[in-house]
Order: sequence, then C-alpha cells, then structure tokens
Amino acid sequence: MRSRAEVVVPDRRSLAVAPSKEASLSAGQIAVGIIGLGRSGWNIHAAGLRELPDRFRVVAVADPLEARRVEAATELGVTTYTEPRQLIADDRVELVVVATPSHTHVPIALIALQAGKHVVLEKPMAQRPEEIDLMAAVAESAGRVLTCFQNNRLEPSFLAVRQIIESGRIGEVVLVRRAIHRFARRADWQTLRSHGGGELSNKVSHYLDQLLLLIGDTPTSVSADLRHTVSAGDAEDHVKLTLRPEHGPVLEVESSATVALPQDSWFVVGTAGGIAGSQSTLRVRWFDPAALPALVLRTGAAEGREYGTDESIDWSEETVAVGPSRRTERYYRRLYATLREGADLFVTPASVRRQVEILTRARTRSGAPRERRSTISTTQELSAGLR
Repeated sequence: MRSRAEVVVPDRRSLAVAPSKEASLSAGQIAVGIIGLGRSGWNIHAAGLRELPDRFRVVAVADPLEARRVEAATELGVTTYTEPRQLIADDRVELVVVATPSHTHVPIALIALQAGKHVVLEKPMAQRPEEIDLMAAVAESAGRVLTCFQNNRLEPSFLAVRQIIESGRIGEVVLVRRAIHRFARRADWQTLRSHGGGELSNKVSHYLDQLLLLIGDTPTSVSADLRHTVSAGDAEDHVKLTLRPEHGPVLEVESSATVALPQDSWFVVGTAGGIAGSQSTLRVRWFDPAALPALVLRTGAAEGREYGTDESIDWSEETVAVGPSRRTERYYRRLYATLREGADLFVTPASVRRQVEILTRARTRSGAPRERRSTISTTQELSAGLR
C-alpha cells in the first residue's frame, strides 16, 4: 500500500488525443499545459498566452468535457487529455496552469510540482495558509517555481490609486474601501462551499490582495460579515470585511451579489483629499494643507452659535481615465522573465499567504468556519473538479 504522501504520476498517453500536426517549440518558448478549460482556463489563460507566441506555447490541455477538448485541439493544435495526471505526465510540458475549481488547486499543484513542473495556480491559491506552506516547501525541494494568478496586481485603477496615494497628494490615508457591487443570482459550482466557492475565494481574494499591497502591513484586527442571500448553493454571496492594521488606514472590502444600487468601486479618504470612482474612471480631489491658516482651538462657548466648519478651501480636482488593462498578458510577461531571465518572481507564495490567512480568519470570525479537503484520492475526483 502506498503512503498518502507518495504521488505516482502514471503514463496515460494512450488516452490522449493528439492533433495531426504539432509545431515545434522555438528557442526560448515555454511549453504550457492548461488544466481546466472553463471560464478562466479558456477565456483568460489560453487567450492571454496566445498573445505571447514568442514566449509561450500551449502544447497540452486537460478537461473532462469532450466539446472543450475538441475546441482546444482545433483552435490551438494541442494534445488533449481527460485527466490532470495525464497532462502532468507529458514530458513536453514545462509550466502547468491550474484553472480548476478551488478545492482541487492544492492537490493538483502538489502532483505537478513533484513531477518537476512549474505551476501557476488560479486564485484562491489555497484555502488555508498551511497549504501554501506545504506547496512552497515542495516547490523549493523540487527547484520549481510556484506562483498564483493574482493578475489584479496589474489592474490599472489599482496602480493609479497606489500612485496617487504614494505621491502624498491626498495626505495621510485613513480609510480605503474596495467595493464589488452587483445584483446577480448565481447558480454554478462557485456557490458551493464543498467546491471552495463563495465571494471570499472568488472576488475578495483579488481585492483584499490589492489593499494589502497598498498598506504593506498585516492587519491586527479582522471583522467579517458573511451572508448567503440570493444565490443558489450554500456559500456566502455577500461579504463585508473590515481590517485594522497597527499603523495605517482602516481597510474595507465589500463584495456582494445583493446590491441593486452599486456604489463606487474605489473610495479613499485622506487628510488632504480623496479618491472615488470605478475601474475605468477615478475622481481625485485634494488641497494644499500649507495654504490653510493654522487652526486655533476655542474652548469657550461657540461664538454666534456657529459650528466653525465653514472655512473656504481651494480644492483641486482631476478625473483620471484608466486605460485598458492587458493584465493577463503583463502577468505572463513577468513570469517569462522569471523563468527565462532570472527576474524576481512577481507573485510569491509568501505574499499570497498573508491574504489567505486573513480570509481564513474572516471565515472563523464570522462564525462560519469551513473544513475543506486538501487531498484528492482518486483520478475520478480530479476529473470531476475540472468543470
């Protein structure tokens, strides 16, 4: 009997469907295998990698659905497999992209790393920080790169907000709120706790990641309100997180599928101004504190019964139009620089661990702790996870 720690990757090429002609790799190209051809695997990863033909070539895909495999073979000219282990056993594949349901990320990544592959994991990277520690240790032992697809670190509105804050234009920042509002009754696998679904994994993982990068600190206090409202399944579809670091601004993340009147996606409060707006347009309002007279504290009765809040401030205003993101392409350009040119890894496991730790605390503090499986024992379960 084999121990649970031992991973055996069988050679199952006989079940593969190969195209009649396959182009050979050019010098420097990275051969990619994509596991999972759903919304992310096909619409984001496959599409993004096709924009970088001089750097990457998708040579294999795995998905249990025949129609998806046929589509990939026809459009990409790749070998197709029904199961993750088959793709991982393909000697041509250097980089494995795991774009499967959340609860399968860790076991598939471990198999791929132990087989000597570099791995890109879709978010969430894991359900618990200990799982990231395990994967990182295996990656280090294997001498392979492990990273997470936190491509919203390259999202233009985030980069613009960070630049404005770092410029000091709006003064000391005391509050940053990121809101993802819409009214949408969802009914797919991402509404199921058993599959790692819910707003925390699906949306909050991206936007919490952004806010943590803004402050560069780990919050000491986390409060969470998680509710299941209008969607199917049993996972949360309404989330309010409030995080307080030892130093710096209070952070709020609202991600809700129950909002009929959405508010601004960005809301930043500073002592000399603020930022509000969407992922396409930001409004900035600020003043020069040095141009204001010094405040004189009056401790006696309010003169003329006035509140003393009517001073005239010379506000400056700017509307910032945020350009197209191309963040998937930019993410993979950075990964290529790591794998081929020795550049630092853009998204390290350690940087994602902080985010996953907070999400774990949020589940517990909300009174809704969840147990998730970290292992998958059968090939059938791995295949089922690709949908």
